[in-house]
Parts: sequence; C-alpha cells; structure tokens
Amino acid sequence: MQIPKDIQNSIPFQYAAGVKSGKIICGLRIKQAIDRFYKLIESADDKGYWLDHKKGFAVIKFIENFIFHTKGKSAGTPFLLSPYQQFRFYNTYAWQTTNESGISIRLIRNVYVKVAKKNGKTAEEAADDLFLMAFDQEYGAEIYVGATKEDQAKLCFNQASEFVNNSSTLKKLGFKVYQKEIKFIHTNSFMKPLGGDSKTQDGINAHKSTIDEYHAHKDDSVKENLESSSASRLQPLTVTITTAGTNVHGVCKNFEDACINILEGVAEDDTFLIMIHDLDKNDDWENEDNWIKANPNLGVTVSLDFLRKEYLKAKNQPSKIPNFKTKHLNMWVDGASEWIPSEYWNKCMVPIKEENFALLGNCGGLDLSTTTDITAFALMSEPDAEGIRDLKVWCFCPLDTIEKRSKEDRVPYKYWSNLKRENTVDDNDTYLIATPGNMVEYSEVEKVVINQYYKNKTKHIEYDRKFSGSLVQNLQKENIELSPFTQTLMNYASPTKEFMRLIMSGKLRVGNNPILKWMLSGCVSITDTNENIRLDKSRSTKRIDGIIASIMALAGTMGVEEVKESKYNDPDVPIVLG
Repeated sequence: MQIPKDIQNSIPFQYAAGVKSGKIICGLRIKQAIDRFYKLIESADDKGYWLDHKKGFAVIKFIENFIFHTKGKSAGTPFLLSPYQQFRFYNTYAWQTTNESGISIRLIRNVYVKVAKKNGKTAEEAADDLFLMAFDQEYGAEIYVGATKEDQAKLCFNQASEFVNNSSTLKKLGFKVYQKEIKFIHTNSFMKPLGGDSKTQDGINAHKSTIDEYHAHKDDSVKENLESSSASRLQPLTVTITTAGTNVHGVCKNFEDACINILEGVAEDDTFLIMIHDLDKNDDWENEDNWIKANPNLGVTVSLDFLRKEYLKAKNQPSKIPNFKTKHLNMWVDGASEWIPSEYWNKCMVPIKEENFALLGNCGGLDLSTTTDITAFALMSEPDAEGIRDLKVWCFCPLDTIEKRSKEDRVPYKYWSNLKRENTVDDNDTYLIATPGNMVEYSEVEKVVINQYYKNKTKHIEYDRKFSGSLVQNLQKENIELSPFTQTLMNYASPTKEFMRLIMSGKLRVGNNPILKWMLSGCVSITDTNENIRLDKSRSTKRIDGIIASIMALAGTMGVEEVKESKYNDPDVPIVLG
C-alpha cells in the first residue's frame, strides 16, 4: 500500500517515524506497536485492508477544533493532541476493511492504552466519546464508561459533561447534558457511566465501551457485559484504559499479557490496537531519564517537577514506592511484596555482630500469635557508633504440621528448620525451630528466650499480651523483665517508620535469615490520615510474625511508651452495633 507524501508528513506518521529512528524516547512495547503498524501497511493489500485518511483525521480535527480544556492554567484553550495521541486516534479510525456483506467498516475493534497517571487519558476518552456520538454515522449510538464503581465511571462522564457545558459550540451542535447521561439529539445517541455497583446493567446495546482503570477490576463482569451487548452493532469499539496495578494475577494483567503476545507476534489479531507506555524490563526506575517512557505527555499534562516530588515522597516513605511505580511509571508491582523493596533488604543481609547485643544493649520482641501458627522472638541491639543496629530473630512452628504448612505457604519450612545460622556451632541453632506436636510448644520458646535474655544482657522484652497466658507468667518467674505491647496503629507508628528508615539507609544488619526475607516480601501496611503506619496481618499475603517481633523489639530500644487509645483502634476488638 502506497502512502501519499502529505500523509507521510502528518503528525501520526511523523510520530511513527520518530519512534522507528529512536528520536522519540519510548519503551519496547511502543516500538513493537510501531513495527506492527508498518508491517500492517506492508500486508494491507493482501489482507483487504486500507487506510481512510479522512476518517483517521476526522476525530483529530473534531477534538482540536471543538474541545477546550476545562481545568487549571490550560482552561479555555484548545485540546491539542500530542503526537502519540494522534497516532492512536488515526489508527483507530483510519484502518478499514469490509464485512461479510461487503460493507466498509472499521478494522480496529479493541484498543488497549496503558499510560501513567496525569497523562490525560480520561480527557482523551471523554473527547473521543463525544465524537462517536455525533460523527460516527451510527444512529442511536450508546456510549458507556465501565468501571468497578459508578463513581469511577463518572470521572470520564463528568469530564465529557464539562466539555459540553463550557462550550456554546458543542451545545449548538446538539449535545445536551443531563444528570446521568449526555445526549446528542441529531443521532439519538447518548453516553452513560456504568459501574459494577450500578443498579442495572441490563438492556444495553453498546457502540463504544470504555473500560476505565482496568487494573482495579476484580473480574471481567463489567467488560464482558459491555462487549457482549455490542453484538448487533456494525463496528463496535472497546477501549480499555489503565495504569499498571498491584494485582499481577488479575484480569488486567492477563489481558495485557495477551496483548503483548500480539505485539511480539506470538498471537495475531489485526483488530487490536495496543499502546503500552511503560519502562523496559531492565530500566532503572529511579533514573528520571526513563520516566518519559511511561509518561509520553511529559512536559504537557504532567511535569518533571511533579514526578520528582512524587519520587521523593516514595523515597522518604517506602510504603509509597509501589504507588509511585504503578501510577507514575506504569510498572506492575506485586503490591504486597514491596512495602520495603527487596533491593534495600538485600543490602542489610550482612553478618550480624553477635557481641553488639551485650556490648551495646538490646531489647526483645515476642510475637506469639496462636499456638498453631508461627511464633517469633527478636532481639534488636542499640545502635553502634555508626548508627547501625543488629537484629536476630528466632521463629517457631509445630513439627507435626510442617509438611502441610510448606505446601500451603509454598516455602521450605522443613529446610529452614534444619538450616543452621551462620557462625554458629550449635546444631540446634536454626532459623526455624520446629517444636514437637501439632501446636507451638511454649516451653521451647521459653528456653530460647531465657537463654538469650541472660546471655545478651537484654534490658526487657516487649510482648503481645493477646496470646501471652502462662508463657508470660513462666518468664516472670525467671525474673525476665517484660513490657506489654498492644498491637495498635498508634503503638506501631513510630517504630515501624524507624524500622523502614534503618533498612532503607542500610543501618541494620540482619544476617542471612531466609525466613525474614520471605516474611518481609509479604508485608502490607496501613496508614491513617496522620501518616501513622503499621503492618496489617489480616491483609498480608504471607506470615509476617518475625517482622512484627522485630518492630516490637525496636520499640523497646526506642523507649516507646504504650499509647492509651480507644479500644476501637485495636483491630481485634469487635464492634457491636445495636
């Protein structure tokens, strides 16, 4: 297929040429999308495809001539599309084929756009929706924005409403805004938000479906309902827009993997247009030169200064790193695995200085959980002259359930129970102590606690009063200094932040403890409006008792006094209504 010179000089084609030459910085997936575009041009004649340039540029002209920004410093100015946006719209509407009846129809039926937050994708879709209602030659077109919640779907709907309400021209064209729909009177078309919680999803007949923030969808119920409703439409269109997310096993990631197969040539489907703006596999996410790959509108709708500030927030509060990666760099993150990124923990996996516990002073933390779960005991030293602390943790589990637990958690508990600590001569000094029976034998816990307490001249031990029982009484008989630690948000806030700081700054020596590394990878934190933070066992994907005990021990060294707060802040206190 021959492309006229003037079309080759147009912005969509210049964008493709810029990517191809390397002039435009982008990731591998966009490069693959451009390669696919050129291959489609080469094979178009054989496949019965062609480019209708007039249709391809119609949506671009509509947006740039009839849509005006409604927010911020750009309010009132024309919505000028960036080159990558023009490339997307041109491809969506220009590619044509014929159906079985010989009628010319759009080739593209599915568009997948993954782009970072603040790159204008909501406004982009809202403008496209208005175009389809008026100029797609589809009478009675039904345009839906589908999301997990109707409130989320309303974001795009509200943006389209603002475009109309702020434009006398759009009103004169025939657009009318109502509370729950926008109508275009000349084609009897409308646009509506649709959420998974909407009262009804029946009776719809979608011409275009926008699947908004697909990463947040738990299942495909909204998407499948919208797509199946379009069966009678001549040229239906489904546009899926999203940032990356934290559910790496969810429907969005599965869909993206299928799209990548198309980009890589593993699968073939010419009805898909795929624009994945993200970093490459081995890119350094902290190198701001790479950020443009996920932010193609950098310098237009999102500034480098804004991204730098968000990055700094994440660096100063590591629990925000997953959010920065997913929302601003479009990186998929196993949300539970990066409370503290593993690369920082790995730097702390240096040999413990055993002598520091007695030499500098230390405190203990005892997280008892239940007798059938893992119990953990930790010692945290005071800091040395360089501000570095040492941490040592013992974990206990029932021997009789160790095989079952290994299968359930998919980790080698039995191996850990036989793995001796580094620099030890005691064959029984293992990372995991399996106690006889089907419950944790507290007498075995007592032996370790008493031995380590006197050996290391421990000041006192913080313990979880919830499951203490006879164990605490027995330890008190041995003159062990104990302090109750209630696992509430306020009590955890300060030591949890300090624990994060120690790891991120490399001020903690943890040895080669594989259980702690595994537990850290499953931590999920919760934060209140005052930035108080604690780990949430109920939401964590793995057992985290060793980390909890470590934070309790750290609290002891910090002299953190227990905060007397409302019992309703304790996650284990039931609230009875009535």
